[in-house]
Amino acid sequence: MKSPRLRYVDPILLGSILLLICIGTVMVYSSSSLMAAEHFSNHAHYLKRHLVMLGVGFIAMFVALLIPMHVLKKISLPLFGLCILLLLTVLVTSLGVEAKHATRWLSLGGFRFQPSEMIKPWFILFTAGYIERMGPKIQSFKQGLLPLLCMQGFVLLLILKQPDFGTTVTIGSVLILMVFVAGAKLEHLLALVGSGLITMAYLIFSTEYRRKRFFSFLNPWADPQGDGFQMIQSLIAFERGGLAGQGLGDGTQKLLYLPEAHTDFIFSVIGEELGFIGCAAVVILFFIVMVQGIRLSIRIQDQYASILAMGITVLISLQGLFNMGVVMGLLPTKGLTLPLVSYGGSSLISTMFSLGLLLSLSSSISHQKAKISRVL
Repeated sequence: MKSPRLRYVDPILLGSILLLICIGTVMVYSSSSLMAAEHFSNHAHYLKRHLVMLGVGFIAMFVALLIPMHVLKKISLPLFGLCILLLLTVLVTSLGVEAKHATRWLSLGGFRFQPSEMIKPWFILFTAGYIERMGPKIQSFKQGLLPLLCMQGFVLLLILKQPDFGTTVTIGSVLILMVFVAGAKLEHLLALVGSGLITMAYLIFSTEYRRKRFFSFLNPWADPQGDGFQMIQSLIAFERGGLAGQGLGDGTQKLLYLPEAHTDFIFSVIGEELGFIGCAAVVILFFIVMVQGIRLSIRIQDQYASILAMGITVLISLQGLFNMGVVMGLLPTKGLTLPLVSYGGSSLISTMFSLGLLLSLSSSISHQKAKISRVL
């Protein structure tokens, strides 16, 4: 017998998620096949790894879909604490793996993963639970908002120390929007946003590599063979793609011209091979996910579930927006993947688990309405 949770899942939300996954799988192979052949003598090396992670991601999504909400509330604190412990392990032990001037990965039992990705859904779950427990006290800076900011600020500091500026900004923005939806006072939020912007400016200009990234974003042609190279190659990819693209598999920028073509800059490959039409399709699918998530958050009466839905929706939407903005030259390089589309196991599994929670919430509200209509 089919589970009610599966039966009442939002078909529009689920369909959009599956389409993004399908597009991502095709584009991961298209963007990585040459590099895989060059380094591993196997065109499908990255595709095979992506499919394995996709399988794990579907299991995570299915588990999230079936976990009752009261169980999630109970396990969110210990699992959030475990994720914090993993973040600390990355920074203070030899288990942390350094790559590309950052120590973001943890190697355990032959597996490598990013705790900063895995903590995202638990960060949101913990925040939603805290807001529910505080109730009206969230409007008090000292009693409600400050303890939350201290706790989550510590987590953001751990992520920033890796360093992972993009994830720090993304999760920090999600936190601000969640407390805004919860009813925190506007003056507190404005002060928080102002402090955040000042801190961001300091972090950018106090660190050489971030400063170089920022100035290469403003004028990539000032250093076309250095810090501006990646951005220039990305813009060339979009220019070559035009309206309908060069054709699937026929792009040239991925031929070792565009670094990170299968991860952070996969949207550039979509732009070159599928053109404006392909990019528009991806944007529309993300927009549908965002709209369905916001509608769900508004419809849910329970505060915890409503804020949880909003947090997950904002997380996926913001990360997608930031990634697209970077590859189109609208934002400085942040090192963020495109959710569900880019290659990257930790990000994929974390995103699919988060969306499984969103599907679970959509199923619950649809199931409740169906029971009410049967009674009437």
